[in-house]
Amino acid sequence: KPFGDAKSQWSFSANGNSFAYTRQYDETSAVAWSTNLDIYTVDLSMSRQASVCITCDNLAADTDPSYSPTDDHVLVYRSQSKQGYESDQFKIKLYNGSNSKITLVDDWDQSIQAVTWSLDGQSLFLELGEEARNVIYHLFDLFTNESLTRLVSTGTSHEINIHPINSQMFVFTHQSFIEPINIYLYSSDGSMRCLTDHNKALLAKVKISPTAETFSFSGARGDKVWGWHMPPSSGTGKRAPLAFLIHGGPQSSWYDAWSYRWNLQTYSSQGYAVIAINFHGSDSYGQNFTDSIIGEYGSLPFEDLQLGLIYALNKFPYIDPNRAVALGASYGGYMVYWIAGHPEMSRRFKTLIAHNGVFDTRAKGYSTEELWFTEHDVGGYTPWSNPDAYERYNPLKYVVNWTQPMLIILGARDYRVPDTQGISAFNALQRRGIESRLLYFPTENHWILNPLNSLAWYEQVQGWMHKWTN
Repeated sequence: KPFGDAKSQWSFSANGNSFAYTRQYDETSAVAWSTNLDIYTVDLSMSRQASVCITCDNLAADTDPSYSPTDDHVLVYRSQSKQGYESDQFKIKLYNGSNSKITLVDDWDQSIQAVTWSLDGQSLFLELGEEARNVIYHLFDLFTNESLTRLVSTGTSHEINIHPINSQMFVFTHQSFIEPINIYLYSSDGSMRCLTDHNKALLAKVKISPTAETFSFSGARGDKVWGWHMPPSSGTGKRAPLAFLIHGGPQSSWYDAWSYRWNLQTYSSQGYAVIAINFHGSDSYGQNFTDSIIGEYGSLPFEDLQLGLIYALNKFPYIDPNRAVALGASYGGYMVYWIAGHPEMSRRFKTLIAHNGVFDTRAKGYSTEELWFTEHDVGGYTPWSNPDAYERYNPLKYVVNWTQPMLIILGARDYRVPDTQGISAFNALQRRGIESRLLYFPTENHWILNPLNSLAWYEQVQGWMHKWTN
């Protein structure tokens, strides 16, 4: 089955006579270098009917079929157009049962995350990322004018469930940097209210920052780049150390969302100011901005982080520039290693923390389970067809410049960025006599999933940060 939410990858038609599902081609090793997914339909009105592929003309991903609630011949699905690129823009395709497909809002530069039908089958509710928030749009007059209205614009919203008799009302999950997930009701008058408060008593017992704000600056190429600032939960009345967070992906963003892995509040509550930059390559700022990182892993994002740090230190003068820590996971870990090799940036930080980061880009091109990922992001090459593309921004070439203490965190079952990447970086640190520590989780993968291991992770990370900033 494809990676993701299984419930969105199949659909029955309204009369139950048709069934659609997403299929991943995993019979051969090609699944490691292909992102191709296809939609198949089955006629259930007769026995022993073969599945029919309705998207096999597209070698990129087609997924999440959803039949109209009123027309058994109409379904919509999400579709990409670029082979081997998981972060390509997802557009909405409408299929009418006669192999005719229409791309809805084709000129819109947004990538659709989820689609929900209205009760009358004439409109769709869309979930998508927009400037680091997961918002909800209503696409109505579906078969005529295709008009769009944004309904929810703050925080992170998902999992729309339409009222059984009123398409203008729905419940959904909503969260933000300052609020864990709750269930909300959106009403036909445009208002929204919280229906649950099961975390209220727990939140009253802990220190959290009541606010997070965006800021923008002129980044690489003179482009506008956005970031988040969260002050310490204790306020800005005195100088505070800095947690400079670098997101993974890299085609992702620091979204206005509660997290159980990299939660900004965990640093704010310990007295840190938090700065998180959505550099070139981040999603939710248009597809061109996302695509800009291709072949530029160590250039545009690195420049954005440099400029963003300078801007933040000037804008928020309570932050102590002499007590800063840079930390990140996956691509964020790669960037930590890249920063370590460039003293003009590395010496701004008292210490560095890398979680499952890429240390040797060329070796990863041979060892990751997502070969399509590395091949696409270096510009469409294999490691043997263009080794220079893999070496261009390879952190290991700059180990000779490493000076700053570092904590490295690994999961033994990480097949995305195998643990030998971090072990190699740790060996380099030890061999160079740089104070360093290796935190190894034998049962975790690319993420820390076990709650007890998560507590240990935060304890070790916060302890390491405290050691070098106090």
